[in-house]
Amino acid sequence: MNHSAEKRELILKNASMLFSQKGYFGVGINEIVSACDIPKGSFYHYFPGGKNQLAVEVVHDAYNKMEMGIRKNIFSVSESAVEVFCWMAECLARDIDERREGLKSLIITFMGIEATYISEELAVASKEVYHKWEVLYSEKLMQCGYDEVNAERYSKMLLTLIHGNLISCWISKDSTNLRNIKNLLPNLLPDEK
Repeated sequence: MNHSAEKRELILKNASMLFSQKGYFGVGINEIVSACDIPKGSFYHYFPGGKNQLAVEVVHDAYNKMEMGIRKNIFSVSESAVEVFCWMAECLARDIDERREGLKSLIITFMGIEATYISEELAVASKEVYHKWEVLYSEKLMQCGYDEVNAERYSKMLLTLIHGNLISCWISKDSTNLRNIKNLLPNLLPDEK
């Protein structure tokens, strides 16, 4: 990675962390440049559209990194959809237990919720990311033997079940509901093979 790409990545990383802690409205450009130890001019060199452009790119960057992690660490564990999504819930439960900062799916959610009040561009980016997320789950379900219609239907259910519980568990600082998914999922996700 060249120096320019490294600096841009540094800005995305710090902005992602700050947005996840304080929300879009709670973070100013001065705070971002201070966290990155860069001049304000450098910020605008990489993000000439300002904070709004940065927020859009944070959402896309968070999704891309989350997808890469899911494909590598979750989807590779099994060809059984129940096992895969139970493992996903367990991994997220561990992240909650360890209070890991920067859970990409939470950043996407926080930015997506705020997007309604920020800009049409960020709202569109958030919708695109959520659609890609459903497609990601749907593709895995089809690899596990589900037909396209059921894969699409169950992907929405899984996204809601797992991610909704993640938000609830993060707020309550208790991973129990994520871990309970392993008891629910075999009844909610029939074997298609």
